[in-house]
Amino acid sequence: MAAQSFEALFGSIVADIDADMQAARAAQTPIAPILWEIIDYQFGWDLDDSAAARRVSGKKIRPLLMALVAQAIGGRYEHVLPAGTALEFIHNFTLIHDDVMDKSQERRHRPTVWTRWGAYQAINAGDGLYALGNLAVTRLEALGTPPARIVGVMRSLAQACLWTAEGQMLDMDFETRERVATADYITMVANKSATLIESAAYCGALLSTDDPAIVDAYARFGRSLGIAFQIRDDYLGVWGDEAVTGKSATSDIHEKKKSYPVLVAFEQADASDRAALDRIYGQETLSGADVEAVLAILARVDAAAQTDRIASEYYDAALAHLERTGIRGAAQDLIRQYAAFLVRRAY
Repeated sequence: MAAQSFEALFGSIVADIDADMQAARAAQTPIAPILWEIIDYQFGWDLDDSAAARRVSGKKIRPLLMALVAQAIGGRYEHVLPAGTALEFIHNFTLIHDDVMDKSQERRHRPTVWTRWGAYQAINAGDGLYALGNLAVTRLEALGTPPARIVGVMRSLAQACLWTAEGQMLDMDFETRERVATADYITMVANKSATLIESAAYCGALLSTDDPAIVDAYARFGRSLGIAFQIRDDYLGVWGDEAVTGKSATSDIHEKKKSYPVLVAFEQADASDRAALDRIYGQETLSGADVEAVLAILARVDAAAQTDRIASEYYDAALAHLERTGIRGAAQDLIRQYAAFLVRRAY
């Protein structure tokens, strides 16, 4: 699905999410202007160019999924916007902290927060976004949302944050571990990457139906889709088209990330190739020749096909859970198109 198609299908919902986020931000009285300067920067609200602002603000795939689930169940999504806003604030809190830990220089086509304001203020800003997300949830009360459902949303978001933190800790632990099994990696991404997508689907359903079976099916859909989404990202990090992805091809290898394709190689390569991998990944930095050597080993174990296959398995599982909801109609078809974009995307 082309980027323009995504905009045509979902642009109006994303615009409503962004407007609700700005309303939640505007409801606060600034005490430390620097916090709000950073938040505006993170979401592109400091830019006058609307096209540039959209590129910076991101696709908001998590609150978008929440809105799509609500729309599929009840024909409308406005009642979930405060929860979607909360989720996007919390997601960006994790991104700002991740960029500090990974020393990432760029996010969404411009310098990361920590490179402009320093690591300490970036951590403070992330904490501020987490708090702002919690406050955003309370705006559901003004929409007449039953208190029990508000508590359910808050519980889901808090649990997702805890699991995300555990997933991040596993990810960092894997960096220094000599051997990481692909099964362990799936556990890690199921928490670090998938739980916020799971929470999006869960909250969209929780706020739209009293049927626990439907809520559960959408939540399981979100978790499987989140895993497939991350595995696809791993594929693009090695074999993506640089002109399309906007980042260097083979960037994950250069950065020595133990992504799914690399772990496949460590598990399945013969003794000679495994020794070569140990030598290469034991170095401080990798040369162009090292990257080419890794690519050759990945080719010998057919890592590309295996990575694509595991992503497809989780994608198929997600669609099976979606079918279990029993929901039919054009809005449910939009969720299928959304899922296809996440897993079949080229960037």
